[in-house]
Amino acid sequence: MTEQTTEQTRPWVLVTGGSRGIGRGIVERLADEGYDIVFTFLKAESLAASLEDALHGQGQRAVGVRCDATDESQVKAMAEHLVAERGAPHALILNAGITQDALLMSMRTEQWDDVISANLRSIFLAARAFLPAMLERRDGAIVLMSSVTALKGNTGQTNYAATKAAMMGVARSLALEVGRFNIRVNAIAPGFIATDMVDGFPEARLAQIKKSIPLRRLGTADDVAALASFLVSANSTYITGQTFVVDGGLSA
Repeated sequence: MTEQTTEQTRPWVLVTGGSRGIGRGIVERLADEGYDIVFTFLKAESLAASLEDALHGQGQRAVGVRCDATDESQVKAMAEHLVAERGAPHALILNAGITQDALLMSMRTEQWDDVISANLRSIFLAARAFLPAMLERRDGAIVLMSSVTALKGNTGQTNYAATKAAMMGVARSLALEVGRFNIRVNAIAPGFIATDMVDGFPEARLAQIKKSIPLRRLGTADDVAALASFLVSANSTYITGQTFVVDGGLSA
């Protein structure tokens, strides 16, 4: 991937799982707003490269880093390198995650463990790795990407729902731990968002989903990115420990 020169003149933001879907939308939004961006990816190297190229072509600064968000040594090494190069991050947007759906009675133990690790262990490792630098600077924001599934439930997603509900608890508890250092921690719970995750849904299923949403449409990645942008900005400096739902009224 493209190397970037050492600069600490602009605030930088880490977006995990930033090469596609909601993460990509957040990367594009924040880059457009003037932040330097570091985003992680695991397998989607071509998507990461295309995102870098597109942003660089617009004069924006972003770099993709391959990192397994569940691997403690990889996350620690990434954090040490980035903090040494750039200083403490302005914000962490912890978006990396997976689904492995099955009814609970037929779910394999590996499906449960993999989702718990990818969605929950990953935020623990990233937050723990970057917090010392953020605490020293006494400023910053952390945004956890939860889901409306944590509020409504969804058949076949007990593992996924468990992790997304846990993130709300993490946000509340971590906010209490780091608030005195002027660090805010919040969660976002998106509903059905028009990304590649729903692209494969049959038309009949999509029509049914839209009918169940009061606003009668799927959300966009930018609907979520706009809120993420607000939560890392100076406009939200008295907001912490909260979960914000972006679902078109689905959970109302």
